[in-house]
Amino acid sequence: MILILDCNIWVSLTINRRLDFIVHMAESDIRIASCEALRSEITDVLARPKLRKFVPPESVSKVAKLHDLTTKTYKLTDIPKVVSDNKDNYLFALCAKSKADYLVSGDKIVLQTGTYRKTKMITLTELERVIRF
Repeated sequence: MILILDCNIWVSLTINRRLDFIVHMAESDIRIASCEALRSEITDVLARPKLRKFVPPESVSKVAKLHDLTTKTYKLTDIPKVVSDNKDNYLFALCAKSKADYLVSGDKIVLQTGTYRKTKMITLTELERVIRF
């Protein structure tokens, strides 16, 4: 199984101290796809001042390292226009490039897409039902 974890999922798992969920996936037969834009968005969001009380600065670099160790990075070239929020369109390029089975997101606009090519949009709760550890 190949999946993509949207930035909001990484942030949620970090704030809720559930990064072990990512480690469990990486240690199983689940491949987590990513790209430079996603990694950058994760670290930028986690470094925001309003999240400092939940995510101290040293934790941002730890999450970045975990990301690098648990994901396969794809180089994206063509970014399709799939949703109205242009900053999310790279996720659909990543879906196509990685041939992901699932894009896990909490973003309503992304989730409303339903399916893009062979990738199904699902929430974290739905993913947890699919891959019970």
